[in-house]
Amino acid sequence: MRLAKNFWYPLIESREVGKKPIGARRLGIDMVFWRTSAGQITAQVDRCPHLGASLSLGSIRDGCIVCPFHGLRFNAEGDCTRVPSKGAGASIPDTLHARTFATREAHGFVWLWWGEAQPAATIPFFEELGSGWTWYTTLVEWPVNYTRAIENQLDVAHLAFVHSTTIGLGDRSRVDGPHVEVDDSGIRVWVTNRRDDSSPPRTLQALASASAGRKPSLHLKFPGLWQLNISPRFINFIAFVPIDEGRMLYYLRSYLPGSGIARWLFHRMTRWSNRAVLAQDRRVVMTQTPVNSLDSRDDHLVGADRAIIEYRNWLARHAVDD
Repeated sequence: MRLAKNFWYPLIESREVGKKPIGARRLGIDMVFWRTSAGQITAQVDRCPHLGASLSLGSIRDGCIVCPFHGLRFNAEGDCTRVPSKGAGASIPDTLHARTFATREAHGFVWLWWGEAQPAATIPFFEELGSGWTWYTTLVEWPVNYTRAIENQLDVAHLAFVHSTTIGLGDRSRVDGPHVEVDDSGIRVWVTNRRDDSSPPRTLQALASASAGRKPSLHLKFPGLWQLNISPRFINFIAFVPIDEGRMLYYLRSYLPGSGIARWLFHRMTRWSNRAVLAQDRRVVMTQTPVNSLDSRDDHLVGADRAIIEYRNWLARHAVDD
């Protein structure tokens, strides 16, 4: 599938990887995630190079993953350390190697480096979501390409129509701008929707001036992290996780400062509301054609689509087939 190369991708939450191997399809590949005896998380292709059995059905012994079929063992570098049928101390061919990816744990996620270049030292994340925040995760799978899901969260013009009974109340269908800023790290959008009273639109210069010194409403960090600044003490976050060409996962988090039962109750409430809003989006987005927005040759974008245009431009520069 087409993905931007040489980026860190969050693929699974750390809490999902326990004492046993866990299999998951990510980035178009069946992967196995497991922890060494030291707690280090390893991500490998979920296929034993011997006869193709799923390593995720195996176990962890002496810091290695053990194939359930013939007991071959592979360490965190993918090297085969034992072939029981050959006996102890026997030489092991280099071809018995499990494809292994560079991984890191940060911000409650397992991150995988996708690309040939040396992994970047810094994991992309939002600085304001540092210590002192609690979050509650809602996991939702969609039958769409990840590019469509990301564009939907950059789309400011659909709110009054798709979400007319929820976050789009008020018939704010007129879009001034929006003001959009782009750099190598991502896209920032200041939403300025309003009711259509036939008054002239605000100029892009005026919108830029009004946005100065204010946090953006929406912020996408490449390749697929999104933040909605609802208030200084309430932030929604999404990690868009590609499964394969026609499926993706939302790791949707609501961030609040502090902890305690009141925060927990609020997280439970926002989990329900977030699911309801996403369900409204899903009904429409899953009908979009073609599957991957990079293949959209017949779309005629308008001014309100400025953020989507910038995202497609970025994809065209960085996304490649693999």
